[in-house]
Amino acid sequence: MYLELKNINFSYGENVILKNVNFGVEKGEITGLIGANGAGKTTIIYNIVKKLIPKSGEILLNGKLLKDIQMDELNIAYIPDEPVYYEELTLMEHLQFVHALYPSNDIDIQELVKRMELQPHLHKIPSMLSKGTLQKMLIAIAMLREYEAFIADEPFNGLDPKQIKEFKNLLIESRANNKAILISTHLLDMVEELCDKYIMICAGEVIAAGSKQEIAKKYGLDSKKSVEELYLQIIESREQ
Repeated sequence: MYLELKNINFSYGENVILKNVNFGVEKGEITGLIGANGAGKTTIIYNIVKKLIPKSGEILLNGKLLKDIQMDELNIAYIPDEPVYYEELTLMEHLQFVHALYPSNDIDIQELVKRMELQPHLHKIPSMLSKGTLQKMLIAIAMLREYEAFIADEPFNGLDPKQIKEFKNLLIESRANNKAILISTHLLDMVEELCDKYIMICAGEVIAAGSKQEIAKKYGLDSKKSVEELYLQIIESREQ
């Protein structure tokens, strides 16, 4: 298991956000972290990328305790839920800057620019870019890093259908290169047929984990139903 969360708890004061969260992400797999807005997905990711510290529990990365790993040793490519950028740099300068930091990544900038359809925007600063173009820039920046784990928080926001398909293709290529991939989204239809397994989150708890077939079998549900239908049925069964 490349990334593993063990009994993670987190709270803001007395407001409990995460409750005994346990799951793992393997190399060579795409794992979907799915649930409604406010379920705790972003808080989980913030704990993984060290923006937050768990109140209790352990996170391991490649067998090492995350708390003992320095930020520059994380080997994680991360697409945040909110854009992060340098306002004074153009889109192309952002890409060149990241590529200079990770020269051994053999991905071709021009090919990435073409695939993400960024050519018309290369010389624009971030404030001149649409939400969708900013998101494509963040995807390109993440892909230019050297990483063993790829984590994306709501990465489909702002993307048109063509770019969603291209982004999924990039993820599939990363999986083929034996990377550990975690995709967080409330848009459950976006990860249908993409993910190898799913972590279903509700009110800060893992309510189901595994492949679509494993989850359906555990709850006695029809595996032919969509991931969204399975999630909603599991939620309904918990509320009864």
